[in-house]
Amino acid sequence: MRADAQRNLDRVIGAACECFAEGGVDVSVDDVARRAGVGHGTVFRRFPTKEALLDAVLGKELDRMVLLAQGALVEEDPWDGFAGFFRAAADGYARNRALVESKERCQELPQMLVVQESAHELVRRAQKAHVLRRDLTADEIFELVPAASRFPDVILDGLRG
Repeated sequence: MRADAQRNLDRVIGAACECFAEGGVDVSVDDVARRAGVGHGTVFRRFPTKEALLDAVLGKELDRMVLLAQGALVEEDPWDGFAGFFRAAADGYARNRALVESKERCQELPQMLVVQESAHELVRRAQKAHVLRRDLTADEIFELVPAASRFPDVILDGLRG
């Protein structure tokens, strides 16, 4: 890719991340193009549909969550690993409206499987160490993440084993 094309792509992705985080999935491609300082044709050359652009943005956020989950798995203390990832996931929902509005869409992206597997392992480790409630499944626990976006420590206090 030419250097100018790469710069434009980086600007489009950066602008799209900001726009979707602030305005949710109803943001227009024209809004993204304006923020990126490019024409809407530049956006559509790389992303043929708004949904393709949204998937790229969500994929980038899920890539970040994969790295956070993998880092949490190497944390020595199972509670610290679980709680740190839980807080990071809650923060992601708090600052990114598109994540909240696109939960089902995220399920279709390949990175989500890695996030879920890592999250399930974090829960297993913490439950095995008796520092996390054992009467909830990993799926039930992570259903609480969007609600925890404002008060993660309140939710975590209720989950502590």
